Amino acid sequence: MPNPNPDAEIALHKLGQRIREGHARKHPTPDKSLETVKDAVREQYEQEQEAERERKPAPDVAKEQERQPPEPDQGR
Repeated sequence: MPNPNPDAEIALHKLGQRIREGHARKHPTPDKSLETVKDAVREQYEQEQEAERERKPAPDVAKEQERQPPEPDQGR
């Protein structure tokens, strides 16, 4: 169902954007808080990567040898 008044939606979007910008100016996020969030995200990412490495089996040596191309005949 199409929006009956696209101008109203654009105006509402602009109003929301102005409210968010005003709030950000009155209540700036401290750098210490940002560093805490960055550290938490980094730690979680590292944990996920470690879990992913543990889930993947180590490559089998026999399979690795099968994947190598055969050596060319040297007698011909």
